[in-house]
Amino acid sequence: MELANLWLPEQARIDGIRKAEKSDAEAVHHLLKTAVYTHLHVDWYLPGDWIGSPGFVVLPKPKTNQNSLTAKLFQSSSDIGACLIATPDPLPAAWVRVAAIDKAENGKETLANLLLNVLPVLRQQGVTQLAWLTVEAWPSEWLPAWGFYRDSEIETYVKEDRTLPPSPDVPSLTIRQVYSTDYDSLAALEAASFAPIWQQSARALAVARPQSLSFDVALLGDEIVGYQLSARAEAGAHLVRLTVHPEKQGLGVGTALLRHAFSYYYRRGLYKVSLNTQVENYDSQKLYQRFGFVPTQQRLPIWVLDIA
Repeated sequence: MELANLWLPEQARIDGIRKAEKSDAEAVHHLLKTAVYTHLHVDWYLPGDWIGSPGFVVLPKPKTNQNSLTAKLFQSSSDIGACLIATPDPLPAAWVRVAAIDKAENGKETLANLLLNVLPVLRQQGVTQLAWLTVEAWPSEWLPAWGFYRDSEIETYVKEDRTLPPSPDVPSLTIRQVYSTDYDSLAALEAASFAPIWQQSARALAVARPQSLSFDVALLGDEIVGYQLSARAEAGAHLVRLTVHPEKQGLGVGTALLRHAFSYYYRRGLYKVSLNTQVENYDSQKLYQRFGFVPTQQRLPIWVLDIA
């Protein structure tokens, strides 16, 4: 059975959904500030970065009397009623980056229509899974009816004490700041280390660099075998990413990278450190717990739709 037939009866179909254009940027920005339902994915991109992507669709509002005072005042900022951004970066997995619906009435049907417009585009691009990190609770009520399943959960860990485990002796290990020429190597490292939905692309890492607090790579000889990426947080620092090549794990590279990062945090007076990790990522949790991180029991579910 086609998903369209499964999800929506004929009377719930919405016409007029189209790919976003540059001229929609202001209206989308206004929608994100005023919508009843809003989702923003946790990453380095801004919604406007995806303008032109085939997975960025909008639903214009019905035309109103253009001579009315309201239309004249708000015609450039309120003519989009809903939007959805679902994009791969990298393939073959995609994330729902942004979703916004201006009204509660028929919100579920509106989102279903947006998804049904995006899914064929994602298939054409070679996407096999669409993931949604539900930072807000509202999507979780609707997603199971459309075939999404809970694949994992992200849990937050926090460290506030200043004790650190001993620094390991790793022969020929060096740690330095990232170079712009490193991104392709780091993307290859990601591909070797993670399932598709968790991988970072070279583009994403390039976007992250100017927004980061610290961004270091670890080398054994001349080979990049790991990296850490951190950001400022409201009360300190947030470890966004710590990656070590699977074949180089157990040598102390992750410990050395993390100690190096903490040294940087402390020199800047940042003593509260947080991170997020998958609940099933036991090896990483062991490392973080050795550093004194404790789980907060704050968990966010990851929903996945298989679309291959």
